[in-house]
Amino acid sequence: MNRLILLLIGIALASSGLTILLWKLSLKKTIKYLPALLCLLFGIYYFYTASNTKNINGFEDLASLILLLMFFSGFVGGVVTGSIIDFLKKKF
Repeated sequence: MNRLILLLIGIALASSGLTILLWKLSLKKTIKYLPALLCLLFGIYYFYTASNTKNINGFEDLASLILLLMFFSGFVGGVVTGSIIDFLKKKF
């Protein structure tokens, strides 16, 4: 369980780092939300596969839920970082 929490924090930090990198390198404001959007799309896909498995192959649905959790942590990390960047940029 401790490894899962560390993994989720690591994924959120990686998504935050990628968001900051895209913000520094791009001129457009919305490009920095791209990692969060991709994580959201992959999370929706894994939610769909976890909930609509017709033939159950062992723990395939459980693995899809864990991947959903991982992509959701990346989504949250990216959105929070992008929102903080927008807030600080407006304030200063």
